[in-house]
Amino acid sequence: MAWEVTRSCNLNCVHCRASSEKGSYEGELDRAKAMEILDQIALAGRPIVILSGGEPLLRPDIFDLARHGTGLGLRMVMATNGTSLHPASPGDKGIGH
Repeated sequence: MAWEVTRSCNLNCVHCRASSEKGSYEGELDRAKAMEILDQIALAGRPIVILSGGEPLLRPDIFDLARHGTGLGLRMVMATNGTSLHPASPGDKGIGH
């Protein structure tokens, strides 16, 4: 299942159906409600959960959500535009660790 966890984005692509821009958006789910939704998803089944947006890496708790979903047995993946990714440094465990 694809879940648009934020509308915020660092790009404003013409082709994007989310019409995203950088900034906060009224009505987005807070961390507690997002965790509750992951709990409910896990009760209903074990789908692959695609965290998307906007740009999911702009959501401050995105890795908390991913860890929580993984802990519930969900397969968590992220659809990012890639602009916030960088090559790993020696000894770096990757983004968000």
